[in-house]
Amino acid sequence: MTDNDHKVLRALIAVAWADGQMEESESTVIDGLLAGFDASDDEESSLREYARAPRSLDDIDVQGLTDDDKELLLGNAALLTHADGDQSTEERLVLGKLSTILGFDRARAFEIIESVRGGALDTP
Repeated sequence: MTDNDHKVLRALIAVAWADGQMEESESTVIDGLLAGFDASDDEESSLREYARAPRSLDDIDVQGLTDDDKELLLGNAALLTHADGDQSTEERLVLGKLSTILGFDRARAFEIIESVRGGALDTP
């Protein structure tokens, strides 16, 4: 896993905590992404440990992410907010905040979020 992959996954963990809890369905999505990023056993263990405690977007580092990384992050964040079957107000707000942190204007963020309605964005 690259450093950017690690940053993307840590940010997605923060998104999963947006409503104050990590649901089993959200944890399952994170597990799937770990597999998609070909995380080593040590990386998986480290990220699962990181995911045990509540996180926020204040905990993330997006320095050095490529445009593709940012699109991947926002798209999968949008999917993650629907993982438990209900996108909460807090989750919608965190998507807006994440869009801003990543430097997307409103139109581009909407385009990325809408592009994932049918399924997850491909991981690298």
